[in-house]
Amino acid sequence: MMVAGEASGDLLGGALLAALRERLPDLRVIGVGGQRMRAQGLQSDYDVNDLSVIGLVEVIRRLPRLWQVMAYLTRLLRQEGPALLITIDLPDFNFMLARRAKALGIRVIHYVSPQVWAWRAGRVNKIARSIDHLLVLFPFEIAVYAHTKLPVTFVGHPLTQLAVARHGREEMRARLGLRQEEKLVVLLPGSRHGELHRLLLPMLATCQALHGRLPSLRFVIALADTLTVTDLAACWPAEMVGSQPGRVRVDWRQGDTYSLLAAADAALVASGTATLEAALLGAPMVVVYRVNRMTYEIGRRVIRVPYISLANLVAGYGLVTERIQREVQAARLADDLQALLTDEERVSHLRAGYAEVRASLAHADRHPVDVVLEMLGKSSREGDFSVH
Repeated sequence: MMVAGEASGDLLGGALLAALRERLPDLRVIGVGGQRMRAQGLQSDYDVNDLSVIGLVEVIRRLPRLWQVMAYLTRLLRQEGPALLITIDLPDFNFMLARRAKALGIRVIHYVSPQVWAWRAGRVNKIARSIDHLLVLFPFEIAVYAHTKLPVTFVGHPLTQLAVARHGREEMRARLGLRQEEKLVVLLPGSRHGELHRLLLPMLATCQALHGRLPSLRFVIALADTLTVTDLAACWPAEMVGSQPGRVRVDWRQGDTYSLLAAADAALVASGTATLEAALLGAPMVVVYRVNRMTYEIGRRVIRVPYISLANLVAGYGLVTERIQREVQAARLADDLQALLTDEERVSHLRAGYAEVRASLAHADRHPVDVVLEMLGKSSREGDFSVH
């Protein structure tokens, strides 16, 4: 069984499942995942969007659905008796499921450490009791669990291999019909409905403000695979619909996110895994983050790290500009993007920092598929592994 709860988890799960299938072609996998995991044969009655939620207030609103999915997965654990449960990110939900699995004698691998180094450090011992092996994406996370008996393996960050543009910069520019003098600004408003609802308006307003300063710009939204054009239309502000004089044109594309980032002269990126993807693809970016006010007020009192973006956390300093809550304003963001579009020295500094980020994440201790096969036991390595 595999369970992932958002776009980034589906990305990791899809890559892991593809590698597993090369070694175990008859593997049957049940659980919850997205398009990438289903493309590798995951059998599921639910989707990542059923579990994808951010913020305390948002979780409360989605509790009935979350309990429904939990009941479904618990029933599968009992009825199917899988040889192994692999949970990916989504810690609060997945650790509850992991404890139910262990009570049934099912071993558990959890993929992606919760950010215990950022907040709620007291969870470490509880996590160690809930699972059998932890796969971490950042080398500094191993030390966090050193005082426990939990096996922890740094598997490198898969995005160093997966974040690859299908089309080169010039090819992507040609596909977009960009003239030589035009610069490309890419918008990544997040992979969750809540993020799109909160961030699309200020992003579009930023495009309008920036267009007035630098007319030779093209704006493109990289729509996440977890969202649809219907979602985009539902969040599109009414005051920005139509073709009034002076109205900036903002296009959208789905399935070309990496190619767009590789071709971008600047990007406006919602905080999350996308900031790491943008860094690995060399996109000069500004990071934005805005949540429900109550969620933010609670979070700022308990979070212990100085940055919100993974790019800055891995770098260890404020490599990219971050704008949070009230700072997510069109005029300020337009200033930030204009600096990236006009200051070549700043862009060179950013890309040098990006190279260091890549190097720190690329050298894994082991591949995650090797850990999974080890957990499955000797029979799986000999190719006679089967599940119910």
